[in-house]
Amino acid sequence: MDQPFVFLGNVPNDTQKTSTKVRKDERVVTIRQSNVLLTSIGNGSILNVVDKRGKGQLMSIKVVTDNPYIQVLLEIDDWRNEVETPAGLLYGGTAHQNYGLYAVEGGDPAKGYTVMYAPMRPESFDKKLRIVLRNRLPKTRIYGNNTSFKSSIGTIPINNGFSGGHSFSAPLLAGASLTDLTNAMAQPHFGDFYNAPVFNSAILGDTSLTPGIDHPFVGQAGKPSLTEDSQAVTGGSAAADNTIFFSEPTGTFPNTTQVIFIANLKDNSSATALSTGVSVGDRLFVRDGGTLHFPGEVTAVGAFAGDLNAITTEFTNINNVAHRAITVAPGLQVAPTSVQAGLSGGATANFGTITTAADTDPKILIKAIEVKYRLEVSYDG
Repeated sequence: MDQPFVFLGNVPNDTQKTSTKVRKDERVVTIRQSNVLLTSIGNGSILNVVDKRGKGQLMSIKVVTDNPYIQVLLEIDDWRNEVETPAGLLYGGTAHQNYGLYAVEGGDPAKGYTVMYAPMRPESFDKKLRIVLRNRLPKTRIYGNNTSFKSSIGTIPINNGFSGGHSFSAPLLAGASLTDLTNAMAQPHFGDFYNAPVFNSAILGDTSLTPGIDHPFVGQAGKPSLTEDSQAVTGGSAAADNTIFFSEPTGTFPNTTQVIFIANLKDNSSATALSTGVSVGDRLFVRDGGTLHFPGEVTAVGAFAGDLNAITTEFTNINNVAHRAITVAPGLQVAPTSVQAGLSGGATANFGTITTAADTDPKILIKAIEVKYRLEVSYDG
């Protein structure tokens, strides 16, 4: 392992530079950890798995996380790897190797993304062995209108799958609570993880960037929190009568917009406007059974000046009902015909706004770590 290296970032080296004691220490060391939630903030973003001064042989490394954009750093004596992630390794198609780190195909946030180091013969070290995991995910507003993404992660997604315009579906959870649905999004055992088909324009034409699979805000990093919209009861009718309609998107995806209508079909007073707590800049969710739709970011809220009958053929003569029109970008490219807004505690249970873990601290779940090395001599400073 005498190839050149590039060591990016500022991972602190906790080992002392001088040794005051050398002792024989013949043993095989196995390190196991599981279910460690790695924050993206400060020292909590770094996990020193092994930081050993001594002489011995590295036998194997296995790291399983819920996010392919975890940084894995390996240091053996004076050699250090470049910053590597499962996302970058998988995009490069690395299979089992007898040198360096490689990623196992077929990962996802539920089963995990796996990075391995399993040489046919153990790798010797004479001075030190160091293995570090690091979460450098940036705070990012996701499920909005994200068309370009670049950061210091070291690997850049070719697809901004964390943008709005797509849906998460878990049919088995049609009767579950909103909390259960968001937990299922973070650990998608009951459906495919959220991955909107929005290409990352930042990577186009830039050969200096390392492309990666999936996106950095799968798993715990992109877990949403949903707030139901507190629409006012109008015309003596319950908010449960409110129905959500979707116009066809205009423009060319992902540069599209869509108008979402909320109409109270039992209130036919044209002078009455349905109230909503949604504002420009909010990000929306719409629930339809076991499916959560994320239409994107709100760009306008108001009354609709056009013909509502042209939007839906499910109901007729709805131009005069109380309604509210909400414009979003990029909008749902595949939308249901209509969704009942529902009623829960005075709020519309199937429609509202979202915040996410990525707004403040996109975390990465370390599902499992196993490191084996044979130690011959310890240098205790």
